[in-house]
Amino acid sequence: MSTTVVFNQTDKKIQQKSGMLFVGTKGINDSEDWRVLGFKLVNYCRNNDIKEINITILEDCQEFLEGTILGQYEYNLKKKRDYKEVKINYNVDNNILKRAKAVSYSQNIVRDLVNTPPNIANADYILEQVQNRFCETNISVELYDNDKLTELNMRGHLAVNAASNQNPMTIKLSYEPQELNQDTKHHIFVGKGLTYDSGGLSIKPTNSMVNMQADKAGAMTLIGLMEYLKNNEGNSKVTCYIALAENMINENSYRPGDILTMKNGKTVKINNTDAEGRLVLFDNICLAQEQNKSFTSMTSIATLTGSAVVQFGNEAAGLVSFNNKLKRKIQKAGNKQGEIFLDAPFHKYMLDGVKDDIADLSNTGTPTMGCQKAGLFLTEAVKKKNKNKFIHIDIAGPAFVDKGFGSNPKGATGFGVRTLIELVK
Repeated sequence: MSTTVVFNQTDKKIQQKSGMLFVGTKGINDSEDWRVLGFKLVNYCRNNDIKEINITILEDCQEFLEGTILGQYEYNLKKKRDYKEVKINYNVDNNILKRAKAVSYSQNIVRDLVNTPPNIANADYILEQVQNRFCETNISVELYDNDKLTELNMRGHLAVNAASNQNPMTIKLSYEPQELNQDTKHHIFVGKGLTYDSGGLSIKPTNSMVNMQADKAGAMTLIGLMEYLKNNEGNSKVTCYIALAENMINENSYRPGDILTMKNGKTVKINNTDAEGRLVLFDNICLAQEQNKSFTSMTSIATLTGSAVVQFGNEAAGLVSFNNKLKRKIQKAGNKQGEIFLDAPFHKYMLDGVKDDIADLSNTGTPTMGCQKAGLFLTEAVKKKNKNKFIHIDIAGPAFVDKGFGSNPKGATGFGVRTLIELVK
């Protein structure tokens, strides 16, 4: 027997009376409030063993519907425990429901990929997932395996993976709208996909290794973006580089004190092998510029630094760029989608903070403000003419959380997918 949901103007509490669910909407001020309300409604039903509900909304309610879909999510490997799904009968505009499903399913795909443990979700597994999703669709897939990365002089990327028995690779995903013209924008995204990060020889403490399947969240976010574009028309040309590696330990490990020559010829002294993601991103940023002579913007996205968590907490991402307009554009898109992006600003006295005495660069830079130093390091991969087109997003805080927030559960959140979709659709 299904339970009818009734909306009223009392407050935001959800109450069950006389076989109906009363949902208060007083104090609902913006789209994210509606999304969170939908999320809470489904969780209320799951916690109170309500198996089926009827929802009728006549107005534009996409965000509320997104919340109900996001609320159904649970990572449940091999059905270890019973999954309490709530059957929802939607009496709403089908086009609105279709849009809500497209966005939310893309986000839930990212959650699944990030949550999948590292002994399963290695680079080959992710390649298989990508091929299953995108081959014979409007998304083109191109693989750069170990041999190709070697041929392309991706020495930083390869050094990080040197001690792993897994295959390093970059997967290039490309989307073009049906109508291309001289005004079509071209957005490039580069995602960090560390399928596991032990810290290398600068080994992490055990507690810091437990959830390192989350270190691939930046790259998985881009898979979510392309999943959306596979089924929904976007207005922009989009190219994504999914950069995959595993940072492990054996006799082949790269070492603190090593000096690497990156793809663009710059040398980097390794002060800490746990600052590995920026090495992988660096080479792939170089590759993206080599293959795309002109573009509108280039964005790197990664769980890059613990410093970003210290600066911005677990609910917000940090933005690093020389271009404040790019920052504001992402913040505006994020505000519309209920995702918070905060400015990690440069100042003139830190601009030499990643320079080194015996190499061109240090992979850690000077102490403090680590989010900015990591972003500054990445800008050294960017050609001078492209500096104002580049922005880095550090999602180390909100990508994977111990305590849920908003419409996000504990674990992988899929943070950033909605904002990137808003930017390109």
